[in-house]
Parts: sequence; C-alpha cells; structure tokens
Amino acid sequence: MPGPIKGSCLCGKIGFVVDGKFGPAGQCHCSKCRKVSGTDGNAVFYAAKASFRWVKGADNIATYHVPGEQGWQSSFCKTCGSPTPHTDREGKIYFVPAGLLDDDPGFRGYAAHIFVGSKAPWVCITDGAPQFAAGFTSDKADS
Repeated sequence: MPGPIKGSCLCGKIGFVVDGKFGPAGQCHCSKCRKVSGTDGNAVFYAAKASFRWVKGADNIATYHVPGEQGWQSSFCKTCGSPTPHTDREGKIYFVPAGLLDDDPGFRGYAAHIFVGSKAPWVCITDGAPQFAAGFTSDKADS
C-alpha cells in the first residue's frame, strides 16, 4: 500500500489525505453519477473513515440531498463545484472521487463497473473489469 495520498478540488480550497486502508477504484454508470460528474460515470474508491482526514476547506463543502432517493447525496466545493468525498449513511467509509487525487494511489484501472444496466447508450466499456447490471450484489451484466 502506498504512503499517504493527497487530494484536492479544482480551486485548491479543499484538501484531504488518505493514509491507511482504501479500496480499488470502481466506475458507476448510473444516471445520478453521470449528472454529478458530467461524464459517462463516476470513478470512486472507498477509504476507511479512520484513514481519511480533511487538511483544509471542510467548511467550504456543500451537500445536495436528492429528494426521494433514499439518502443519495452529492457533496461539492462551494467555490469551484468539484465533487468532494463524503461518507456513507453510517459514517464508516468515505466515497472518494478518484479524479481529485494529486498523488498516485497505486491502483491501475477499475476493479468493477456498476449500474451498467442504466449506462448512457453512447458508452462502450472496453476494459476487462467485471460489469454489474446494478450494484455489486446484482447479477453480472452481459459483456
């Protein structure tokens, strides 16, 4: 496992460090993640709460809770709009947008693609990572 990895938003007002346990990157293709990222999906990895800390700008984060979506939220920098890490509902892990990393986390490629059943019709997944029609507990999608 690499040493501490740093991350920041586009304007640099928000910064964080992951130092300890974190998982591989995955790509979510659901419509909400496409809207949050403005691309074909959202590349994120998980970090244990004990491994994550804000180094600056935590007070510059806003959170949007999607109405009727069972706790789904998007957190972002109030200044530049970059997505920011946020915890799961239980506050045990952080979802960290991989594009915010300033340092090399050591992983290469995606461990999995989720919600490919609702991916944009113009997206072609060309790597060999497992694909799941919905979340990780769903059946694998036909490749």
